[in-house]
This record gives sequence, structure tokens and C-alpha cells, in this order.
Amino acid sequence: MSIIKSQPIWIFGNSYCGKTTRLASIISQWLEKSSSLKKPLILCSNEEGRKTLTDTLLNINPHHYSGKIKTPFAVIIEDVILFYPLIIQELGIKAHIPLKLRPETEQELATQLWKTSLTPELVGIFGNEYNCVRRILDFMQLAASGGIPPEEISHRLYQSMVLNIPNNQEISDLIGKLIITWRQWSLERGLLSYGLIYELYGRYLLPNTYYQSYLMDNYNAIFGDDVDDYPAIAGDLGKFFLKNNLFGAFTYNNTGKVRLGLNADSEYLKELSHFCHQESLLLNQIDSLGIKVEESVINLLNNNFTQKKIIGIESIVTNSRGELLTKMAEFIIESINSGKIKPEEVVIIAPGLDEIARYTLMNILNSNDIEIKPLNEQRPIITSTSVRSILTLLTLIYEGNGKLIDKAMIAEMLVILSQQKIDLVRAGLLTDYCYYPDAKSPRLLTIESFPRWDRLTHQSLESFNNIKEWLENTQINVKNGQNHLLIVIDDIIKHFFANITDLNYSQSKTLREFRETAQHFWQIQQRLGNQNNYDMMTKLVTLLRKGTITANPLPMEVIPFLKQSSKKAVTIASVYQYRSYRSHHPWQFWLDVGSHLWSQSSELFASSIFLKSWQSHSIVSDTLTENELVTRVIQDLLARVTEKVFLCHSELDINGKEQIGKLSTLVNSLT
Repeated sequence: MSIIKSQPIWIFGNSYCGKTTRLASIISQWLEKSSSLKKPLILCSNEEGRKTLTDTLLNINPHHYSGKIKTPFAVIIEDVILFYPLIIQELGIKAHIPLKLRPETEQELATQLWKTSLTPELVGIFGNEYNCVRRILDFMQLAASGGIPPEEISHRLYQSMVLNIPNNQEISDLIGKLIITWRQWSLERGLLSYGLIYELYGRYLLPNTYYQSYLMDNYNAIFGDDVDDYPAIAGDLGKFFLKNNLFGAFTYNNTGKVRLGLNADSEYLKELSHFCHQESLLLNQIDSLGIKVEESVINLLNNNFTQKKIIGIESIVTNSRGELLTKMAEFIIESINSGKIKPEEVVIIAPGLDEIARYTLMNILNSNDIEIKPLNEQRPIITSTSVRSILTLLTLIYEGNGKLIDKAMIAEMLVILSQQKIDLVRAGLLTDYCYYPDAKSPRLLTIESFPRWDRLTHQSLESFNNIKEWLENTQINVKNGQNHLLIVIDDIIKHFFANITDLNYSQSKTLREFRETAQHFWQIQQRLGNQNNYDMMTKLVTLLRKGTITANPLPMEVIPFLKQSSKKAVTIASVYQYRSYRSHHPWQFWLDVGSHLWSQSSELFASSIFLKSWQSHSIVSDTLTENELVTRVIQDLLARVTEKVFLCHSELDINGKEQIGKLSTLVNSLT
């Protein structure tokens, strides 16, 4: 189709049917025929979607500058900050330069603010204090992304009976009061959580006539890829464009809806189709395995008869989980070494990626010189030995933190900072004799404090002295006033990690996240009036050791001198992470096929009551039935594989219990 219709266009179909390519061609045609100085607003669902759409546009016509392609949230936060003076004028609050709050910092500050109001009954509903605070903050974000005022949250909780307790009204009202208190406290300090950003945009900015004029003056069209994963207020933005007779085109994935229950309102976004000419795309663009086997696999799931063997579907079955991980890893190694497949052509997909599976697979593959790349890693960064070593070193640099460390931490630090030139045994000996524990001034002693220091290798002696010398020089600088927390952290990373040849993907990512976390933490502490670097360091160490901050850094490299490995790697991801990534591979390994987690939704608690379609008399329920969820996931994954799917199943799970989840039917039918 070479001519763009004057009517907006709605493109729908399953995964990898060419929706993004079709959208890119429409954008390219629009740019070619548009004589206006205005640019279109181009949206995508996430960072990977942005890269894909950008590359597709460049392949179609590298000479057309399309402007920036952004996620809905990127547009929202950018415009909230740009028009913040307008917003605070309407709210009548004190002017601050707005500062975005990351979820873990929001959690920490909200917990402190609500400490005296979190009743045992309220905490008991959610299991513990951490979960209680997290759920309440989730309510705020779900409501805001759905265009629902925070004042209405308690009413929806009460009407839906989601809490399912005798004094529902009282607890619902308490939750509502906590949210309003947090909201006001944050606004007064210019601290913007994700939930507050969504609210300010949908409630105050988008309806503002001045902002609407800005949109009309700056954009001449709107384009959105994978709108099934957009929040409701992004739908309101789209409707504004279309109701004002501006052109638009959107893609919608029938088997997508990955973020449904996680701020997305797929059905509400579908209302944009009412304004549009509709195009249905049916052909899969990568000749996926799903074209050949999807019907047979779905029939098996529904216990319908089919052939015993399905071409392209194989199984790896063991009795125990440990045997499964080993057998699967060895099969991947043999396949790569024999040239049947390349590392970058393999993905391991699990419904829930536990630490044992991650460690076992990474350890076996890495020991065979095959790197493994986790997608959107959510592992707490405190599990990184590098991060723990940096924190231990910080407690030695800044006085008064001796109670935060023990001998085991010192030994680990010596091993890691020496790049294992000091082995664990010698590190233990050095710690026993050359570490002086003290609440105020813990320190490393001279090597001569160890009576048998001559038993140490030259390499370990040199490494220990280098660490000690660097530490003492830095302590002098700190005492002389050069104690800025971020500068000290940068010096540590640059001195001890920058010269390591080819940090693997996970190590580089974790160090980047640690640095970003430290910077964010410092900014928040400055905003709250804390100028004491010693106190900030103590709070940072305490926060990180709680394990709430994960290794998921921004795409931007904040530590340019870190060297990351360029080796091709096997990908490992949870089902949600892989579907969000919107990629495809020749081989997929479905781990723990018998697990019940395959049929469990990842949606947030009570998310359905914050959808536009929810009615006040409706009792809360999951957005999708088990069969709908599993079918959609299977269709989506099969559309993203071109050669083989390996069903990896152990009869017993990690706890020794029999695995009889929804997908175990597939294994039983094919073996």
C-alpha cells in the first residue's frame, strides 16, 4: 500500500507478522509527503521496541529524519518536567526542580513516612511491612496510569472487596490516607515517583489548554507501535490527536498484552481503532515454527488428540531439577561446540528464574567458555561480589562504620579487589592477622603483623600492599575534605575494575547499576538536606544490603571506562522478560515446563480494579483466565522461534515436589 489514507490506520495481528515494518513504511511515507516543519510523535512500548522501530525506519529510508522515538512514559516524564512550573502553579505548591524517585528509594522514604501509621492489621494483610508498602505504592501507580484520581483509590478497594477482610471500609480508608499523605509529602519536596508522574500528566497536564496548544503546535501526527502495552493515559493522548483530526497509525499485537496488569490497559487502547481504517496482517515474517506447530500444540494443551511427534518440538526430561540443569547445559555446550548452533541463536526461557538455575547454568556454560547474557536482570546487586567489595572498602574509608563489616567481608574484598591474585585461603589468613576491627576506625595493618608473612606468594603480598596503600591515600584525601561520595566511588571503580579485560555482561551491568544507584541516592539525600557524606555512605550501605535494588541500569553508559565483553552469548530470561524483549531465536529452551508458574499471571495485585473497564459493583478478578494466559504465552513464544523448541522438564521441582503444571501435558504427550 503506497498511498496513506487520510483516515488514521489501525494495524493488528500476532507477533512477527510485520506490524512494525508496516508502521515504519507509513511513517516514512508521511515524512516524505509532509511539508510541515512539525514532526510526528512516535511512540513505542519499551527500549527494545524503540531500537527495532528506529532500525526499521533507517532501513526503509536512511535520509528521513523522523525525530525522537520515545516510550509513552518517556514522553510523560519529559513533558511533566518541561511544564512543571505550569503544574505547580495549578497545585499551588512550592517550586522545586523536580527530581525523579526510583522505586527502591520511593519504598524506603514511604516506609519511613508511614512508620507510625502501618497498623499490625494492615501489615498482616500483605504479609510483612515491605510487601505492605510496595502494594500501597502499586495502587497509587496503577490508579495514576489509568487516569484515576488518588482520592478514588480507597473507594475502589472497598467496592471491589479485594482486601477480603471484615473491616474493609476502615482499612481501605487508611490506605487512601497513606497515599494522600505520601503524595503531598513528595510534592512539597519536588520528589516525583512513577505514580506521581503519571498522575500529574493525566490529571493536570494533558487536560490543560496551554499544553494542548503545545501539542498541536509541535506535532502533526501520532504513531504508536505495540499500543497493547500502553497505559490508559497514553490512550487519552492518542484520542486527543485523533479527535483533533491529526493523522495517526497504531499497531496492536493480538498475542501480546505483555504488560496487562502492570500499568497497561490493552482494551482501552483498542478504542483508538474506532477512529481508524483497520488492517489485519496474517503472515509471519520470520517463517516461525509456530506456523507449523501452533495448532497441534494448542490441541495438546486442551487434551485434544494429535500426532505423537510434532516436528521441531523436542524434550529433555530428568527426574530431579539438578539433573535437568546439568543435562540441558551440557546439551547446549555440545550443540555449540559441534557447530549445530551459535551461542547468540539460543535462548533459555523460564517462568520464574531462580538463583540456583541462574548460577548453575552460568557456571557450567562459563566454564566451557560460553557466555550467558541475562535479559533485564532483576537480581539484587548486593549479590554481586564486586558491589559487596566496594561497600566493604567504603566502610574502611569513611570512619565510624566498623559495625557494618566483619572478617568474612574483608577476606572477600581482598580476593575481589586483587582480581583473585590473593586466593581465599591467603585472604583469610591476611584478615586474621592484618585486619584491625574497630567500631570507629577499622583498618588494614602492615603485612609484618602476620608472623608467617613469608608463606605468602609475591603476587599476594604485592596485591595486599597495593590495596592498603590505595586505601590509606584515599583516607587522607577524605580527611582533607575530598570526601564526595560519588567521586570516591568512581575512584574505586576506576582503580580496581577499569583495567579488567572484558568484564562479562552481568558484571558490567551490575557495576553500572551500582554507580547509578549511588548517584540517585546522593541526589535524594541532598534534596532532603543531608550534606554529610559519612552519614550518606552509612545509609547507602544499609539500603543496598536490604537487597531491594536490582541490576537493571539505564541504557546510557555512566562509566565509560568499563570494558564489557563483546563475545556472543546465550540469552537467559523469564517468560515476561523475553516477551517484552520482542526478539526471536532459532532455538528456545523452555525451562521447568511442568511448573505451575507458566499459567500464573505476573499482574500486580488488584490491577483489574484500576482498568477503565472496571465497574464499581464488580468483584476483583484476574484479568485473564488460566487457559487464555497460557494460550497467549505459547502463541507468542512459538511466533518467536524459527527452528526448535526444547521442553525441559524434571519430574520433581527444586523442593522435591512433583511438577504437574499446565504445560506438563505437552511433555507427557510427546515422550
